[in-house]
Amino acid sequence: MRRLVFAALAALPAACSAPDYTPVRDWARTASLAADFPAGRLPPPVSEDVREGALAMREALATYLAALGRMADDGVLPYPENPFVELAPQAGRAGTGGEQPVAALGAVLRRATRQNWRAPQLRGAIGETDPSVQALVQALTAAIGRNADPNEPPAIATARAQYSAIIVRIGEDHALLRARASDITDEDVVELVRAAEDRLRRAMLALPRPSIPAAGPAP
Repeated sequence: MRRLVFAALAALPAACSAPDYTPVRDWARTASLAADFPAGRLPPPVSEDVREGALAMREALATYLAALGRMADDGVLPYPENPFVELAPQAGRAGTGGEQPVAALGAVLRRATRQNWRAPQLRGAIGETDPSVQALVQALTAAIGRNADPNEPPAIATARAQYSAIIVRIGEDHALLRARASDITDEDVVELVRAAEDRLRRAMLALPRPSIPAAGPAP
């Protein structure tokens, strides 16, 4: 019994000094919700392929961000196989270069699950995935713009523009996490991440909620 007490006491300093990634977790969860926001489900006035490709990229981005939040919370990831095997070719349908970054992110999630990446591996994971995240953000925003109809209703045009701006912001915030990964728990960086999460949450809440059909006939 005494040995167990001593062992528990010896472990206390390490537990107390463990990095707190709560701000990163909160940002990632908010970013995942924002990426998955219904404003991303726009009717296909121009191309069914572009719309379906954009939806696949949207799903991949939201899933990756949710996984990042889970890792920041020291949780175990549930992807023993690449979760984006089917999404990657679907993302390619948009013709904006989304297939490769979606496949790359899926491969990382598979490896992270099999190697049991958790909070201690968070910084490395952010650094490894950022190029793919940036490529995916670029491909998704290009698809959103490509599928716009100049004559679409103002409510839909507004939703499209604001949703696209949120995706760009997610990319910028993720780049910040990568740039400051080495000191991500320092007080000044924590404040930056919290401010980024607050801006993202406000932008998401400001999105209009028009009655947008989930699908429609392609011309």
